[in-house]
Amino acid sequence: MTPRERFRAVAHFKEPDRLPVYEWVAIPDETVLRWLKEGMEIEEAIGREELFIRGELLSVGCYRLFGGYQPKIFSILDRMEEIPIDFGPIPRFGPRIIEENEKFTVLVDAGGVKKRVFKDRQFGMPQFIEWPVKDLKDWRKVQERFKADDPRRYPLEWSDEALEFYATTVFPTRIRVPGFFGFGRQLMGLIPWLKAFYRDQELVQEMETFWADFLIETLKPAVEALKSSIDCVTIWEDMAYRKGPHISPRLFREFLLPGYMRLTEFLRHYGIDTILTDSDGNILPLVPVFLEAGVKGLYPLEVQAGMDAVALRKSYGKSLVLIGNIDKRALALGKDAIEREIGSKLPYLKREGGYIPSLDHEVPPDVSYGNYCYYLEFLRRYL
Repeated sequence: MTPRERFRAVAHFKEPDRLPVYEWVAIPDETVLRWLKEGMEIEEAIGREELFIRGELLSVGCYRLFGGYQPKIFSILDRMEEIPIDFGPIPRFGPRIIEENEKFTVLVDAGGVKKRVFKDRQFGMPQFIEWPVKDLKDWRKVQERFKADDPRRYPLEWSDEALEFYATTVFPTRIRVPGFFGFGRQLMGLIPWLKAFYRDQELVQEMETFWADFLIETLKPAVEALKSSIDCVTIWEDMAYRKGPHISPRLFREFLLPGYMRLTEFLRHYGIDTILTDSDGNILPLVPVFLEAGVKGLYPLEVQAGMDAVALRKSYGKSLVLIGNIDKRALALGKDAIEREIGSKLPYLKREGGYIPSLDHEVPPDVSYGNYCYYLEFLRRYL
């Protein structure tokens, strides 16, 4: 089977020649830098022009290595073609430096967020200070940066040749979109966004209605041209922490569900039925609502937040594609922990179908190169 045939088979609960394997979240640069120091060779990736297209040399180079250049064990990781549509503000905000000293820089980033970046934390999270939307007036001003028909939303190489490539590639294709909770969080910040569901429902309703219109109109050129050659659409939300989701099923149904249903109905009309939601944390209370919304699958199923792919399969059967749920923490602990984690899940999930192995979040920098290689080597026994 080609990687595309393999992905489609699993997404429709058919039996593939083997399970596909992806890292659905990320292998961050901090982890890649550690692996380079520990012996991972990158010579085969450096110097390839295509690696510089999006300015992600290390991460993209790492994926190229895993596609089969070096070493052979990484060849079990499948590749997916991204259809690069820009759903962000155009023109971008910033960058604009507000303050700088020897310890930190305060700036406004491309998303309009004012934040403090500490100079001694090369890979650490910044301190967020202010977001571009605080009220309805701000939203209507920011909204002008989200015009669906702006030609800059599609890449310069968008052409008949590009369409032919996506339609005929042996790799599955996907489009990633910011979700109906996620986009508000990015524009308002988590706490102000959550407060708005109670204190400013007019703002939330207007934003949600606009976002459904915007996503559908922005997607339309690609969806109408490629139809079912788009193998999946993933919706980024990150709407939960360890103890549970940020909003209740009631609020989801009231504010998010209408937009979700419009989007998923639009996609299914063109034969795109593998629609996946990406959210960290414990989203168990929202699973029934996601199914109502037309979502077919979930990832990355964070173990430390209580997500359990085996339990989900037993509860929801073949109504839910499951991706991830291999505890990233096990990879830092060594071979025995890796074997226990994989052995306790993969046999059952493979037998039941509709499951793609992946870590339950990005590969953290406490995972050694040797342990990650062993993880893939041991995983291969169950594919």
